[in-house]
Amino acid sequence: MIPQKSPEDILKEYWGYGEFRPGQRNIIDSILAGNDTLALLPTGGGKSICFQVPGMLLPGLTLVISPLIALMKDQVDGLKKRGISAAFMNSGQSRGEVKNILENALQGHYSFLYISPERAISENFAGYIPNLRISLLVIDEAHCISMWGKDFRPSFQKIHTIRQLLPPKTPVAAFTASAPSWIQKEIVEGLNMRNAQVYQGAFGRPNLNFKVLETENKRGLLIHALKITQGSSIVFANTRKEVQDLASLISGEGISVHFYHGGLPSQERAIKQQEWIQNRVRVMVCTNAFGMGVDKPDVRYVYHFTPSSTPEDYYQEAGRAGRDGNLSYCILFHHNSDWKRALELIQSQHPPEDQLKRTYHALMNGIGVLPGQGQDQVFPAPWTRIADQYKIPHSEFYAAIKTIEKLGQWELSEGMKTPSRFKFLAEYTEVYDFKIRYPQYEGILDVLLRSFSGVFEHYTSIIELNLSKKIRKTEDELRLQLNKLHKVGLIDYVEQTDAPMLLLLEPRSMYPSFNMKRVLQLKKMRTDSLSKLQEYTQIQHCRSDFWVEYFTSRPQGNCLNCDLCESKRLPIDADWIRKDLLKRVQPGISLKRLMDYFPYTYRKEFSHVLNDLLDSGEIVKNPDNRLTLPPS
Repeated sequence: MIPQKSPEDILKEYWGYGEFRPGQRNIIDSILAGNDTLALLPTGGGKSICFQVPGMLLPGLTLVISPLIALMKDQVDGLKKRGISAAFMNSGQSRGEVKNILENALQGHYSFLYISPERAISENFAGYIPNLRISLLVIDEAHCISMWGKDFRPSFQKIHTIRQLLPPKTPVAAFTASAPSWIQKEIVEGLNMRNAQVYQGAFGRPNLNFKVLETENKRGLLIHALKITQGSSIVFANTRKEVQDLASLISGEGISVHFYHGGLPSQERAIKQQEWIQNRVRVMVCTNAFGMGVDKPDVRYVYHFTPSSTPEDYYQEAGRAGRDGNLSYCILFHHNSDWKRALELIQSQHPPEDQLKRTYHALMNGIGVLPGQGQDQVFPAPWTRIADQYKIPHSEFYAAIKTIEKLGQWELSEGMKTPSRFKFLAEYTEVYDFKIRYPQYEGILDVLLRSFSGVFEHYTSIIELNLSKKIRKTEDELRLQLNKLHKVGLIDYVEQTDAPMLLLLEPRSMYPSFNMKRVLQLKKMRTDSLSKLQEYTQIQHCRSDFWVEYFTSRPQGNCLNCDLCESKRLPIDADWIRKDLLKRVQPGISLKRLMDYFPYTYRKEFSHVLNDLLDSGEIVKNPDNRLTLPPS
């Protein structure tokens, strides 16, 4: 009998790490024990390993529901590079591609299947679920279930229906980077989690120095800060124009810089991101479209030229600094005018009913959906072009699209460049007969058959320019032939696209109605959230402790490192450290977790005093490096 591998064996074999980060093993053990599990791990906390490792140990398929196409692709690519079989399904794929993936899943070809929430709750997918041998259901970005959150996705509130189709003991694991206690409650209730075990990572980041600067001269202070410092930096701004203007200003000072926002072509975004990751460019000026899936450990400075829209957004964006554990700085610039503009933006992002109706009909007309049609169908949605066609400002059009999305009538997925791909639908004998009857297609069919393997079993990416050279035709002539072969049913040909995709959850109505009471509730929630972030800039106690208390309701004390602590810092002695350590030692706390609480500025001093307390027996350590106080 082959002995069962341990989580550490899997971690070492596939990821090359010798040990887990603090807290990861507890989450993994909970999942392997069959418990419903909610894990809250800050950005960069390694949440994917917490479900990928148990997924490798459990029999059958791990189904991962994720709302972000780009992150699904990144995670699947990462698994494949490690030799782990995985696939993803999203709203941008053709019916043929989806069917092919599901057939492979039924045959047990994947360990992990990532799927968008819209696909997951569809009637078509529901018919496959009982036969997929799912041993673990994972919900990533689980905070999207809360209708009060900025990232609310209506389809998340229907995920609980999937569980009803699974064996009763199938564990559900939900993950999110940050969620206050009231959203945690909504996650547990909304997913029908049973006796959920809740695990929370250490939200205190002792190596981060949080600073807030109130000033009218934000540009001058930003340039000054960049000139007197070294190291990789991110500058967040709210609008595309602001991003480009700041990048031009920084470049004019002789500092290497790129700018990044969602309006750039996907290839340009990828190149800029890679050059910054490789430290060929020092500064990245960006909107919050930048950063998803970017794991650059040596970011020394994160500047916010304008405040984020929510506390959760700010903490996640600032948390991209210092993932290597070294001292890094998170600096927020603000002025009274920023908060006034932010409130005006919230107002514009929750438009009146007539604006919603105008946008609804413009988009439906633009993508060609007739009244009573379109339910559960996916359409390319080049909304900027449609907005221009109907002379509606882009910001107004997009705000209405997202409001209607929150009301549950459609879902818009972000654009992601996907290459052209094809698969033979006909048998080989039919293809051969077609070549004989239509010799004008012999060249293209021979190239497709000879240049690629497995084209009758799975979809294969192609580059039309390269194929056109092989058959000595223009690229347009090649596309015409491929589309003809698609039309007659010989192949399924899906042309490349980077347009956003719109999934209609209801048939088009000529007289749409919108829940305006809910729109007003959403606006109030956004306003309250902004006020909480403004409160952060006005506090007089430790800024790090503000975040720990906000996310965990358990303040841990002054960090001795942020701007407020620095201004009040007094010389500290061994007796002060001793009292602080004894206060922080909870029964069973790991040595690594306690190290996370050490104020970065005095880490060496804290370590010396801890060793003295261990030597004297005032703190006791067991063989697993877990600490407790001796019996009194």
